Amino acid sequence: MANSLHTRTETVLRRLVRRDATSQVRKVLAKSRPEDVAAALEHMTRSERQRLFPMLGDRETAAEVMVNLSEGALRDVLASVGSGLIVELLERMEPDDATDVIEALPEELRAAVLSDLRGEDTEELSVLMSWPSDTAGGIMSTSFFSMPEASTCGQAIEQIQSKGEDFDSLFYVYVLDGQGRLVGVVSLRQLLTNPPNTPLVSVMTREVITVGPKQDQEEVARYVARYDLLAIPVVDEHQRQLGIVTVDDVVDVIREEAVEDMMLLVGINDDAAHGKGIFALVKDRAGWLLATIGGGVLSSELIGSFEQTLMAVAVLAGFIPVIMGMGGNVGLQSATITVRGIATGHVQLGGALAYIWRETRVGVVMGLLFAVVLGGYGLVRYLDQPLIGVSVGISVCLAIIVASLFGTTVPVVLSLIGVDPALATGPFVTTASDITGIIIYLGVATVLLQI
Repeated sequence: MANSLHTRTETVLRRLVRRDATSQVRKVLAKSRPEDVAAALEHMTRSERQRLFPMLGDRETAAEVMVNLSEGALRDVLASVGSGLIVELLERMEPDDATDVIEALPEELRAAVLSDLRGEDTEELSVLMSWPSDTAGGIMSTSFFSMPEASTCGQAIEQIQSKGEDFDSLFYVYVLDGQGRLVGVVSLRQLLTNPPNTPLVSVMTREVITVGPKQDQEEVARYVARYDLLAIPVVDEHQRQLGIVTVDDVVDVIREEAVEDMMLLVGINDDAAHGKGIFALVKDRAGWLLATIGGGVLSSELIGSFEQTLMAVAVLAGFIPVIMGMGGNVGLQSATITVRGIATGHVQLGGALAYIWRETRVGVVMGLLFAVVLGGYGLVRYLDQPLIGVSVGISVCLAIIVASLFGTTVPVVLSLIGVDPALATGPFVTTASDITGIIIYLGVATVLLQI
């Protein structure tokens, strides 16, 4: 039922905004959740977003809507909002959410907003903005509940009851020593199921899973997923706690990384999709397409170099699209699976050779399978020239093996040298697999047919 209501809200709001029905829009907004309003804004045009957002009269709701917007929608909304209102909304957000909004502002407006911000949150914002946005420090919240190591469960419960509203997310009690170093963690369940006079040190988990502020957000997400954590503490080199990364932030990270990998799959930088003009978008997207053209030109030159072979046995040309297609698709499959494995931690770089060997064997089995299928077709189709079927069978087998090896190895190598392995997918691996497939096919045919 929630999904149907969510869809209805989007449809109604879009229709009313297009009709400039301000009073009806405000009535719908008053009955809608901020998350649903944000979802509706995601599916609107830039002008529709800029007309709808100012209709959110309640500042708390407007701030929550802004927090739930993607970067592209956020930039559109911010472009129509004055610095005064932005400051007012930022003061109603948690520091980690406010940081995301500030980073989406144009440089001049950002400076003006930061100078107008007041209060204790300003210092927290400065700390968060000192870390890159894609690191644990950049996505952490500095609001976490901690107790001295000499405390008891009863004292912790009293603190939660008196100050619990100060914390946006409260999943664990972090136990700190006199120097602010994290020495243990106690879950709320442990807190409530032990007698009030129980010392925290007697029930806390001492081997705490932590991350450093410079660790990549994708790695942080893997820790949270692997150990089923609701929050993970961020500590400095001296084990002093700086903040926490909560599971809702991790969900956002997983979504962002998935979108980024999806865009890279087709050779597009996700940043190119937001806030740019037509010619800027064309410039950003044309690079990979030019590389594809270069690969196509190289392929045509390679085919031309085997002109004598193709003229002698013209039917060989009919199998070129099949060999190229099989090689390209297998290479793309292998690269996509490997990139996904690296992102989720299932492919560990320390054991990469074992993974590459496994995927190579998969390529060998698939190559033999399709060699029988395609080679068998060639033998039946050209009974008077059996070497054509043999050439096709051997070629498709080798092309699949090489493409599988290539698609598996390249992402691993890119990851080892610090480059996003998702770059190995899409146009890059497809074009490379096409070229190697052509060389293998026409080379094998030339040798076997003795042309």
